[in-house]
Amino acid sequence: MRVDDHAKGFPRRVIAGLVAAAACCLAPVAGAQPAFERSPDISPALAAQIDALVAEYVPAMLPGLQLAIGKGGTVLYARGYGAADIRAGVPMSAATPVKIGSVTKQLTAAALLKLQEQNKISLADPLSRWIPEVRYQPDPTIGQVMQMVAGIPGAVHDADDVLLDSVPALLQEPPISKEKLFANLTARGLFAPPGSAYDYSNAGYILLGRVIERVSGLPLEQAFTQLLFRPAGMSASYLLGPVARPEAARGYYRVKPGDAWLMCPDLNSGFDATGGVVSTASDMVRWNGALRGGAVLSAPSLALMRTPARLTDGKFAPIGMGLASLGGPGSYGAAGQTVSFAAANAGYGSGYDVILLANGSNTVGDAAYPRFVLAARIHNVLNPSAPEPVPALPPNGGVIEPAVPTELLRLCQ
Repeated sequence: MRVDDHAKGFPRRVIAGLVAAAACCLAPVAGAQPAFERSPDISPALAAQIDALVAEYVPAMLPGLQLAIGKGGTVLYARGYGAADIRAGVPMSAATPVKIGSVTKQLTAAALLKLQEQNKISLADPLSRWIPEVRYQPDPTIGQVMQMVAGIPGAVHDADDVLLDSVPALLQEPPISKEKLFANLTARGLFAPPGSAYDYSNAGYILLGRVIERVSGLPLEQAFTQLLFRPAGMSASYLLGPVARPEAARGYYRVKPGDAWLMCPDLNSGFDATGGVVSTASDMVRWNGALRGGAVLSAPSLALMRTPARLTDGKFAPIGMGLASLGGPGSYGAAGQTVSFAAANAGYGSGYDVILLANGSNTVGDAAYPRFVLAARIHNVLNPSAPEPVPALPPNGGVIEPAVPTELLRLCQ
């Protein structure tokens, strides 16, 4: 999958084949996350404006959407729109767990940076120090894998489904074994010398998940809980696992707007470190606040996450370590895309965070649901005196004639 705006997180061969006003908040049940939140900082009039913006996309373009707005890690407004499960008639709420796709990568990067702060690893370590089973020549560093400049083929070189054993294998349990993945990576080799070229590599981040396990001595979910979830106060977040939890949102896919929503297989549990976090928009507000506030990482480590690699030709990669500039000063974020989910994590220089977690996806993609356009418009309702630049879509709206994703549709119902 090609990623020109850091927003996607699924192999290009699949994607190319796919490519009411709130007046008050509900009282939360003791010990449970509220289904709806509104702080006094968000007036009923502001809430009505925000809801009207979301109504442009739900249900016309999305079956369901979860929104959270925050500042400094505090949730100011959170609610669900539409359906978490169409067939069962379950509404999306602010507490529904939703897959965040490739937004996961910034958590994987943060875990490695935390381990470096604990002097357990160095980003300058060669990959082979921790994964000797993958025999690359020359050997990239851990930091180069995190910046996606290691030379591991991915989106542009269309290798994810090859490295991970085909489209059906990507989407169905059990995941490819570590031994087979390592053998595939070694056999394919690097497409360019480390540090010389950028390519969006899911396989590289799957390797980084194995690095975290070997450095920490813990299964990845325990490592994330200890290093990230607990310090950030993310009590609703967990890793995908082989069996979906019944309370989680169901995901839906269609080729283009107007088609019926289909239930398709999504990423398997082998994508834990690259796209496997399940969370809530409110938990992601807490994540952003903890990340920027120093509860997870030091300021120098956060700066590394935001800084793209400079390539050997002097050009810069489009993203840092899971974070990319959103255009406005001090504004950074990332998006995630799987077969059936589309996430956006936007942290603005104003201090506001806007998190959008959708349980629907399609080949037309951002032309049908331009998530960072919606996020910026929501931000500008909250902060009209210093608006964030609203991303531009292509002149034709980006609408394409989608190819029929034959391999995927055979697996859908």
